[in-house]
Amino acid sequence: MYSRILTPLDGSSLSEQVLPYVRQLAFGLAVPVTLITVAEPVTPVVGRSDSPEPPEYESDTHLEDHAGSYLNGVASGLREGRLEVSTVTPPGTPAHEIVAEAERTPGTLIAMSGHGRAGVARWWLGSVADRVLHLTTSPLLIVRSGEEGTSHEEQFSRVVLPVDGSALAEEVIPYMVPVARELDLPVELVRVMPTWDEYLRRAAAPEFYNPTFESMAESMAAQVETEAAGYLEQLKGRLQQEGIGTVETRLIQGDPAAAIIDVANESPDRLVAMTTHGRSGVGRWVMGSVADRVVRNSGGPVLLLRSSGNHPLPYLRPAAA
Repeated sequence: MYSRILTPLDGSSLSEQVLPYVRQLAFGLAVPVTLITVAEPVTPVVGRSDSPEPPEYESDTHLEDHAGSYLNGVASGLREGRLEVSTVTPPGTPAHEIVAEAERTPGTLIAMSGHGRAGVARWWLGSVADRVLHLTTSPLLIVRSGEEGTSHEEQFSRVVLPVDGSALAEEVIPYMVPVARELDLPVELVRVMPTWDEYLRRAAAPEFYNPTFESMAESMAAQVETEAAGYLEQLKGRLQQEGIGTVETRLIQGDPAAAIIDVANESPDRLVAMTTHGRSGVGRWVMGSVADRVVRNSGGPVLLLRSSGNHPLPYLRPAAA
């Protein structure tokens, strides 16, 4: 599933806080690491402003040399851990160059910090990470940085996998499985269910409420939660067949993003794995907005896969309703 790890750095200690996770992943998955710093600003070549193709850039030798020297220093530290490491310092727009580099090698995992500051590459990693997510079809690991200058040597402790019963939500699973299996991480399946008030709203509009509707809501809740529990047990069995030793399941009522963030923050360095789009319905939620809130508000790393929207075959067939 993974052929290498591409790690963007901007010269700041904040951007480097992703490196402990990169070491753990590269060693566990037995894949090489490519470090990238995009030398910016640059000047487009004259005469290409009307071209539909991405512009070519004049090389800024000073910036590229500075970035190259910085990356070589980081690479040396990683090689001491017996990792295979290469470096690239292309000129251009950071997000586009990161995505282009990822596309050169199928199976690339992009791993980057969610925050940074202007450094040798002179760009803010937070906005770049957001742009990369919207441009790439590669899986993206985003690590939320702590304060600059603080050490960060933690590693993944377990995987939290939020699902809503849809095939789209399951798209991230093939990208999560090798990480959990090869790093020997337990997996926690989380499904967030509607609150009681939500079931009442679905049973009838509040202005027309009567006791019959409460009975309808109770029946609806029981049916949906029974199906959800069965779905989680099926998924648990499938993941165990894939070689994951420990799989736990949790049904939680509440706001999906808030519930996932609470689970993720129960212990440090839980890896949340999510697809960034899903579909809504009874017991389901719009995963794009949920993933965005989880990335911005959870304290740990998040593995994201932007859905292609092609409605692939579900990981479980038939998928629960």
